[in-house]
Amino acid sequence: MDKPWLLAAAAGIILAGPAFGHAKLRSTVPAADAQLQVAPKSLTLNFNEDALLAVLTLTVDGKNIPVAVDRSAPARPQVTVPLPALAVGKYQVRWSALSPDDGHVSKGTFSFAILGPVTASATPAPPAPPAPPAAPAATSR
Repeated sequence: MDKPWLLAAAAGIILAGPAFGHAKLRSTVPAADAQLQVAPKSLTLNFNEDALLAVLTLTVDGKNIPVAVDRSAPARPQVTVPLPALAVGKYQVRWSALSPDDGHVSKGTFSFAILGPVTASATPAPPAPPAPPAAPAATSR
């Protein structure tokens, strides 16, 4: 073998190949299983590499909520999608993203809940304890 470095380089590329080109979801905003008091105005997906968002569906109680995905947007590691006004409920997000490096499709789901604002308890506060009896007034004779 005249060029052992060529064989070593080829082996390195082959062994490292599976590690590249697969967009993995790192985090979301809102976070998976988040319990929010206020509805989010947008949804952000953070990937480990550039990704093209192919599909994003948002459902609550089995009903689809229309969400606009810009399919002409360039590949990037962070994708933010504006959301319509959302009511109280548990939402499920389904997404799929394409890795432009190798065409591999990644997909997943996560949920978040909107609980609504914290309000004062509807139960009235317990009554204040009665005032101690007044001490008899001192009288002079």
